[in-house]
Amino acid sequence: MGGAEHLAVQLANALASRGLESNLLVMGDEGPLSERIGNDVQVSYFRLARASIKSPVKFAGSLARGRMLLLEACRKSRLQIIQTHLPGANFWGLMLGSRGSRRIIATVHNNAEFRYGDRDSAFRAALRRWAYREILKRQAATVAVSEQVRTSLLRDLGLSERAAGDLEIITNGVRLAEPISKSAGTEVRRDLGVPEDAVLVVAAGRHDEQKNFRDLIEAARILETRDLPEWRLVIAGDGPLLADHRQAVQRRGLTGRVSLPGTVMNLSDILGSADIFALSSLWEGLPLVLLEAMSSRLAVVGNRIAGVGEVIVEGDSGLMADPGDPDSLAGCLSELISSRDLRQRLASSARKTVEERFDFERVVDQVVDLYRRC
Repeated sequence: MGGAEHLAVQLANALASRGLESNLLVMGDEGPLSERIGNDVQVSYFRLARASIKSPVKFAGSLARGRMLLLEACRKSRLQIIQTHLPGANFWGLMLGSRGSRRIIATVHNNAEFRYGDRDSAFRAALRRWAYREILKRQAATVAVSEQVRTSLLRDLGLSERAAGDLEIITNGVRLAEPISKSAGTEVRRDLGVPEDAVLVVAAGRHDEQKNFRDLIEAARILETRDLPEWRLVIAGDGPLLADHRQAVQRRGLTGRVSLPGTVMNLSDILGSADIFALSSLWEGLPLVLLEAMSSRLAVVGNRIAGVGEVIVEGDSGLMADPGDPDSLAGCLSELISSRDLRQRLASSARKTVEERFDFERVVDQVVDLYRRC
């Protein structure tokens, strides 16, 4: 459950509210976001677990079954446009795009679309790049969620602007957050075990290599050695490294300072009760959770990476740390924990940035226009 999944649900709900026949096709099972799908959205769960390519026969069988389920859903609902999100879904869309006049739109959310870490191999990397070249060539359109995502995709594929085809930019956006009441904020903090007068730092995302919470935990260890006002850190989210990160918190003696509650469904309320948001990612596209934090009037700290630099104006709407450097991250957090005035100034500018550049209704307008043109 990440930003792209949230965006897909929000788009489906928004399209339905505008009177369009809106469907969500979910390759897996119900999940935490299922309860947020509007009643006017038709949702299909295929409960399909795609087999590993390491078992070619099972892999081919799962692809054939997935394609059959998708084609059946397309026929049943008479779908005219299908927008896919993230690599796995984009590949399913490529398989569908080879059949009939159905119009497929892929969405690229990341500046490192082909970075798979230890799971990568030369064969799989070459196969993914071939697939994305075919997507750009054959499908109705491809959406990049930021200018930098568009640039990085073309660079990684070795393509010129002319070869890009219909590669459009529709930047991510969020709904403007309403402030929560003081009593609601107090209750949220109580549930998290955070004192009412403590400076609350929040991070949220998938516990994996990209989000780099290891450095944020190390930054918290550094903060613990400094003379600062009372503070707490909450890192919300699930993922393959969650257990490792909980152990790291224990090893560093931070259990009283840092909590990792796993998946939370009230992130907006947690942001509304917090003071600072920290984004420790090593790479990003245009992170929705950062926009949500800025919309919630939080002072934000992000790493100096592509994607984040498109949102934060350093020293004006947030602070920037050096990626992979816990000392730099701790320095930024220390500044904000120490100064209420600085937090308030940055938070006000951050909110204004979202209001002017990243409003969700603008995103919906652009998506609807793209659908109609396709």
